[in-house]
Formats: sequence, structure tokens, C-alpha cells
Amino acid sequence: MPNTEFKRRMNDRLDRWYKGASPHEDPKKQQRRKYIAGLVNKTAMFNYAARLDLPLPERFAEVSQLEEMDFTTLPERVVIKPNNAANNDGVLLFDGPREVFSGDEVPLAERASYTLQRYAGSSFIKGNSKIIAEEFIQDFAPSYTVPRDFKVYVAGGRPWVIQVVNRVGPKADWSHRYYSQDWVPYDHFQRENALAPVDDKPMHFDQLLELSTRIAQDINCFMRLDFYITAQRVVFGEFTSYPNAGLQFTQVGNNVLCDLMDRYPDPF
Repeated sequence: MPNTEFKRRMNDRLDRWYKGASPHEDPKKQQRRKYIAGLVNKTAMFNYAARLDLPLPERFAEVSQLEEMDFTTLPERVVIKPNNAANNDGVLLFDGPREVFSGDEVPLAERASYTLQRYAGSSFIKGNSKIIAEEFIQDFAPSYTVPRDFKVYVAGGRPWVIQVVNRVGPKADWSHRYYSQDWVPYDHFQRENALAPVDDKPMHFDQLLELSTRIAQDINCFMRLDFYITAQRVVFGEFTSYPNAGLQFTQVGNNVLCDLMDRYPDPF
């Protein structure tokens, strides 16, 4: 499909935020840009979340080398992932003797060797990568063995668009649906996954909006904020500054997101 204006804007952001192109003439604003851009790193995000008192998955370990991870101390349900990868690269979901995404049977005693094998020769591990072990969140609806992502697009200090992603089963079966901040569904916003049926407003929806607003007012720029929702609370997952690399957005998605960026331009 042809590139959209949103794709062009995401490429421009990649160049300015991460490749050093066109630095801001105000050094303080350039420094702010680099700080916000760096929040996609999960270690930096963890420190940011602590400052804003954001609810996070419990973190069990963070190591510089996978060989340093003591798997014997980890709970039966645990997520292993790099701190600076994207698109679920390197994310392993262990639920007892099973890795959920692959369906592989992995006895607890073999988790370390299995993870080393999965990570061996991988392109998503970089020289500065760290490996995180954290809580495997349970979705508020127990039928979702992989918790759904509630991805909130913010701009101008408030939430506007919410994407709900279902990753249960093979990747070919993954689905999603976009909603407005008032939970009005869009039909075709992005083509990456199959279109999910319209769902009811989720549990703790007001808390999702409150946390999104708190972060949006602090960062004051266009960003996607990724959350999970458990039976007890909303949990913050990560920042995404380059959503889906700008790819696969329909003209509806392109128009909505570009309009947000036009009405609420980044201050840096």
C-alpha cells in the first residue's frame, strides 16, 4: 500500500528524535526531545514511572547479560524481554512449564537454556541491551491467556484514540480494534491485524484515561502509551514514539493521527 502522510511524519520523527537530524535551536528543548525519545527504553521508562508513581508490572530482575539471570528465583508466571526491543521481539511469556506465544513445553529447570537458545544470534539484542524479568500480567478477562494491550494515543496533554490488541493464539489470528476516547469504535484504522469485533468499554476505563492524561500532561507531545488492565487496576507497560513505524494505517487512521499532530504539535 502507498505510504501515508503519517508514515512520512514518523520517518521524520525517527530522523530527528533518534538520528540527530535537525536539532532544535534551543538547547534545552533539544535536551527535552532526547529525554522524551529515550523513554522507549524500558529501563529509562521504569525510572520515569517511579517518579510519576505509575503502576507497573512487578520487576523481578534486570541484567546486562542473559547468563546473569537466576531463573531459579523467578515465579512460575514471568515475562522475559529485552529493555530496548520492539514488536514483541525477544518477549517470552512463561506460564508454568509452557511458553505461551510459541506453545512450547518448557520445564522450569530448562527455562534458562531455552531462553539462551531463543536469544542466540538474535538481531534484537544490541550492545547496550539489558534483559528484564517481570510480572506476567493477567487480563481482567481470564479467557485472555495473553493480556490485551490497551494502547492510548495522546497529544496536547490528553488521550484521544485507544487501540485494543488481542494476541491470543497464532500471530495470524491476532486482532485489534481502534476506539475514540469516548469508546466509539472505528471500523478500519490500521491493517496490521484482523479487525476485532466491537467490545464493551473495559473495566477500569476511567483509570485508563486518568493515567493517560497524567502522562500526556507531563510529556506534552504526541505519543502512544501502552497499558494492561487487570481485575484490580490499570498497569502501565511502555512508551511507543514510532507506532508501527507508521505502516499499515488506513486513510482514516492517517487523517485522525495527522490531525492530532497538527492541532497539538510537539513543543520540541
